[in-house]
Amino acid sequence: MFVRYRKIMHMKPFKFTFLLVLLASFTFISCDNEPLTGTFTDESGTESGTGSGSGNEVILQPFFAEIDLVEFSETSLEAIIFNNKLWVRAVDADTNKITIGMPEDVAVGTFDIDQTDYTGVFEDNLAPDTYFTRANSGSITILTHDTVAKTITGTFNFIATPTGVVAPQFQITDGEFNVSY
Repeated sequence: MFVRYRKIMHMKPFKFTFLLVLLASFTFISCDNEPLTGTFTDESGTESGTGSGSGNEVILQPFFAEIDLVEFSETSLEAIIFNNKLWVRAVDADTNKITIGMPEDVAVGTFDIDQTDYTGVFEDNLAPDTYFTRANSGSITILTHDTVAKTITGTFNFIATPTGVVAPQFQITDGEFNVSY
C-alpha cells in the first residue's frame, strides 16, 4: 500500500508540470498577428472600415488637402449629384472652397483633370480680389465607389489658376475624400 501511494504522489507533480507546460505553449503559439475581420468602431462611435484583414486598407479622412503646403481645414463638407456629376465640396472658416467634380458613375481608377468630366476648383476668398480658379492640370483617383450605398473615396491633386491668366497659382496637394452623397 505504501508503494502505491508513493507512485500516485509522483504522478501528480508530473501531471501538473505537464499541464503547465501545455498551457504555456498555447500562450506562445497563439497568433497575435492574425488579420482582423469585421467592422470596427473608433472611440467616437464612427465605423472605420470593413477590416477584411488584408492589411492594405487605406482609411481616408472625410476630407483633407493642402494649399501651397498649408493644411486646408474644412468646416463644412458636402457631396451631391447635380447635372449628372458628382461634386465634393469643402469650405473652410474663411469661406474658401475646394470642389472636385466627376461623372456620377465614375469607376475606380485615376483620371486626368480635363475641365469637362473631371474638374477641380479652388475659390480663394482671402486675396484682395476673390479668385475663382480652375484646375489646369492634376488628377483624381477613385479608390472605391459604391453607387448603391452612395459612398466614394479618393485622392486628388491639381494646380489651379484664374481663368485667362497665369498667376496666381494655387497648388492643391495631398487631397483625399471619403464621403456619402
